[in-house]
Amino acid sequence: MFRKTLVSMLIVGLAAMLVACTRGSVAPPAAMVGHWEGKAEVAVNWCNATELIVSLTINGDGTVTGKVGDAGLKDGHIYPNPGKPPKGFTLQTNFVVEADLDGPLVAAEGITRDTICIPVEVNKNGQLGGAFLTSGNEYGGKDEKVFSAGLKPLTRTPAP
Repeated sequence: MFRKTLVSMLIVGLAAMLVACTRGSVAPPAAMVGHWEGKAEVAVNWCNATELIVSLTINGDGTVTGKVGDAGLKDGHIYPNPGKPPKGFTLQTNFVVEADLDGPLVAAEGITRDTICIPVEVNKNGQLGGAFLTSGNEYGGKDEKVFSAGLKPLTRTPAP
């Protein structure tokens, strides 16, 4: 029950932020620059995978590269988050990563999306927290729906 409520709140809030996603990078704060790795907990109930591997490199010029699940990030940028979360939604970040996706998000299940929006923030422990949602529709089958997940806080690691 708690997970369904949390997932619903996450999807509604991220959907509101997705509307605000626009292209155009800016130089991020120094605390965000670097290579980040970790996992994301899948928030949709129509995917068999429960976690996806996430690897992001945020560069000082605002460009972002990496992978989410099996998909590579293409033309990634970070910029200030212009969105305001809906009332009662607790995820508010100061920055958003937006990128095109290259390849399937979950190859084993044939889940492919065109774009991804990742609201992010460095937390008090120096980890990168946030969530993501992809392009897609609110309704339909797994080939059409928005895919969302919450980042387990990512840890800064040496660049590969």
